[in-house]
Amino acid sequence: MPKHENDENIARALKSLCHPRRIIIMRLLSETKGSELAFRQLQLATGLKNNTLLHHLREMERGWLLTRQRKGPETYYKLSADSLLHSMDLIHEIMNARFHSSQAA
Repeated sequence: MPKHENDENIARALKSLCHPRRIIIMRLLSETKGSELAFRQLQLATGLKNNTLLHHLREMERGWLLTRQRKGPETYYKLSADSLLHSMDLIHEIMNARFHSSQAA
């Protein structure tokens, strides 16, 4: 099977979403409609301890799902739309192909 150049990146992005707490973080960040949330805001909204939240945010950064920016003493997080949209488009494409192949059978 031929390998596409973005397969590794897409796999990394999807892997970084494979935890319910990361889905919660993703949902919170998506509700900002392109804005960012401070670490403290995410902590209050999720109820997670510092180290736990930091672990999940780092995993999501490794998957290129979000970006981090320091502003003074605070760190802000924002969804990385390009990576997420590309991954979601691929999932949609795969699911459509699977649905159509099962309908043909």
